[in-house]
Amino acid sequence: MMEPDLRSVDLPTARVLLTNDDGIDAAGFAVLEEIIRPMVGELWVCAPAEGHSGASAMVSLRREIEVQERGLRRYAVTGRPADTVLAALRLVMKDAPPDLVLSGINHGLNIGVDLIYSGTVGAAISAAANGVPAVAFSADHVSGHPVEPHTWDDVRKHLPAVLGRICWFGFAPNGAYGVNFPSRVMHSEPQLCRQGQSVDTMHYVAVEAAQGRYILHHQDGDRSLESGTDTAAIQAGRIGITPLTLDRTDRDLLHRAAEAL
Repeated sequence: MMEPDLRSVDLPTARVLLTNDDGIDAAGFAVLEEIIRPMVGELWVCAPAEGHSGASAMVSLRREIEVQERGLRRYAVTGRPADTVLAALRLVMKDAPPDLVLSGINHGLNIGVDLIYSGTVGAAISAAANGVPAVAFSADHVSGHPVEPHTWDDVRKHLPAVLGRICWFGFAPNGAYGVNFPSRVMHSEPQLCRQGQSVDTMHYVAVEAAQGRYILHHQDGDRSLESGTDTAAIQAGRIGITPLTLDRTDRDLLHRAAEAL
């Protein structure tokens, strides 16, 4: 079987769309825009008007959204992260679609099981599903606290080279990458890694004096430190790069079942 051709992106001439899941006014989004603007040919912003963490690739199907102009090539959308990608592709950029979509920088890691919930990753996957190369960026922080200034400094230092290498190597058809920055980058060389295994960290907290009402929270949980995983890369202080795919087929089980059934 022939390997699919990879699609490279020439950043200095590229039309790039930025989005996220923490909202257009988030600190991490400002850092991403600051880094990317001088690197690319044309920059567009289409991001949620407010935060939608944990939205995965949810869209506002049969629900009204508003696309608010916030300046030149800059839009806020009253919807989820995936909505912003679709609004960009179907509405604000329909005559000149992006060459690349960058999502983030998320306030918190998106590794292990968190990948299935992440709105940051969901936006990137939505772009990939529409044939647009995409990268989802996330940065570590202590639970309950904002991302530290030194972490943003590390992101500013290392993200351009990481993105440049990804765009040079290329994107698989309908493929994306997830990039996670540790709270402190201890090794300048990033690690190519697979999704690790981790405990689902979602839990409900009862609302006081309101029987039957709960709030869903996310907290750090146990993570496998198996070599070659995103979780191990972060533990070692390395930037983790994980190729992501739309195909959720368990190929090993498919082959085993084909022989047995």
